[in-house]
Amino acid sequence: MAGNEEERGKSPHAVRPHHNPRRSVAALHALQDLLHTGDDDLSVLYDRYLKSALTLFDMDAGVISSVKGDQFVFLGVQSERPVPFKTGDRWPLQSTFAQEVVRTGQTRLIWHLSGEARFQDHPLHRDAGFETYVGAPIRIGDTIVGTFSLLGTKPRDIPFTPEEQAFLELLANMLGRAIERHRLDIRRRAAEVERQDAMRLFTAAFDHAPIGMALVDLKGQFLDVNEAACMLFGYSEPQMRALTFQAITVADDLEADLDDLRRLLGGEIKGYRLKKRYVRGDGSILLAQLDVTLVRNEDGSPRCFVSQIQDIGPQTLLLEQLNQRGEELQAANRKLTELATVDPLTGILNRRALRQHIDDELQAASASKAPLAFVMFDVDHFKTYNDRFGHLEGDHALKAIADILRDGTRASDTIGRFGGEEFLVLLPRTGEAVASAIAERIRARTEAATGLLAHLTISAGIHVFDPEHEPASGDHSISMADAALYRAKHLGRNRVEVA
Repeated sequence: MAGNEEERGKSPHAVRPHHNPRRSVAALHALQDLLHTGDDDLSVLYDRYLKSALTLFDMDAGVISSVKGDQFVFLGVQSERPVPFKTGDRWPLQSTFAQEVVRTGQTRLIWHLSGEARFQDHPLHRDAGFETYVGAPIRIGDTIVGTFSLLGTKPRDIPFTPEEQAFLELLANMLGRAIERHRLDIRRRAAEVERQDAMRLFTAAFDHAPIGMALVDLKGQFLDVNEAACMLFGYSEPQMRALTFQAITVADDLEADLDDLRRLLGGEIKGYRLKKRYVRGDGSILLAQLDVTLVRNEDGSPRCFVSQIQDIGPQTLLLEQLNQRGEELQAANRKLTELATVDPLTGILNRRALRQHIDDELQAASASKAPLAFVMFDVDHFKTYNDRFGHLEGDHALKAIADILRDGTRASDTIGRFGGEEFLVLLPRTGEAVASAIAERIRARTEAATGLLAHLTISAGIHVFDPEHEPASGDHSISMADAALYRAKHLGRNRVEVA
């Protein structure tokens, strides 16, 4: 999170009370609702984000924009009063309050425009009557693609708080990821359409090609042949399906073909071409040029051969394009899965994915009647560390602790970032003694960690879910572990307590 300097100024007419959205129940409910909002329709998504932000910040107008060069494009607008802009408008970037957000890449928090001489003649202040402005950059990766802005007509009596800034930046970051997922989904769908089109084109080319074409299984059996192949070999299609290529190959030419097939299956070559002789249905000899390629399943295992007899034509290119579209589709799916489940800072599960794992582990524990340990960790005095050394060092510390959690747990365990400096570890088939030992090991390694700018410790609370004596409730188990964590904090921190 970028640390930004609060814009100063004070108005004798200030009437807006201080409001802290991050600590309000409404803010938590809004975040929960937004996390479950689909991103198929971005206009609906923009409206949901703006509506929540305007309510929580008590502002009058909200804008979600894209920035293309020096153009500021209004993607979404919400306001309960007349404003001089609407969705679809394009303004020069320099005519907006957001220009500094884009230029610096930092959040802007202006709590009293009248208190700043540089804004006195700005049209949005002079003509539209706006007195407050907050804006945060929307990023995809490291690139600023737009801004999330809120404007109010009444000045505040005190500046915006760091918590309000953090909440605005969180909304902007969430929106950036939603936009990225939407773009990836569009690419995935386009790749799927292209793959299907390529398959239809391949099928049409296969059936109507002027040269012989055949699909052959890994043992040499003909799976499918086109009309041209039937005419070349002098067999009907049912007769061809009952044959192997070995059965109609001249004996002296068979070994070279089989040798190339072995190299193809072994991955030494991507395809091969050779001249060989076939025995036609009437006993005559067919001298043909054979081109063979291997089709693989999505997991890379061999599936079947594609044989072309006489002329290679454009069909090989079509197959290569088909494989490429499949790889693009798999890459897009992997990226979508990563965005939906992994915390981008620490590389471990995010809270949303963690919830799904909790449900799965509780179901498994209930079925097997085995205990499931919930261990809640919280970094001691992390806010002090973060304030002292800055957010970048704070992020570095969280990554280091995530690494300690990885190294200190088992392959069967589940670790995730529960929120802020809180982490949750699920230990299946684990009772109180082993869970305490694992938690103590992680606590000790954290206390002994090097590479940080100051000494850090961690506290832990443990609850062991007993499927024979309590309901399978993730919320209940988390609450019990959290209560034990609170007790560890109360007893002096840097310790492990069991519920």
